[in-house]
Amino acid sequence: MKTPLIVLAVLVVLGAGYLIFTNNGSSTDTPNSGAQQGKLNIDAVCDGALAYMTFPDGASAQAFVAECKEGKHPEVIEKYKADNNLGDGKQI
Repeated sequence: MKTPLIVLAVLVVLGAGYLIFTNNGSSTDTPNSGAQQGKLNIDAVCDGALAYMTFPDGASAQAFVAECKEGKHPEVIEKYKADNNLGDGKQI
């Protein structure tokens, strides 16, 4: 009689663990739900753009980053938001 009870207890514990781990991504935890959650760090966004862009020299790269921080390259910000699933709710 002990063996079936032990097997049943193990199954209940495994089922409870499965439910706990699969419910961690509930709909209330979505990053775009609700109002404004914060602002983008424009320095990090513009500096991060250098990872996927090429420039003939360092001076051109520095000039691009400076222009980006001034807001002259909004496509960099849009790409960052699209890549990180941030939608339109974030501000700079």
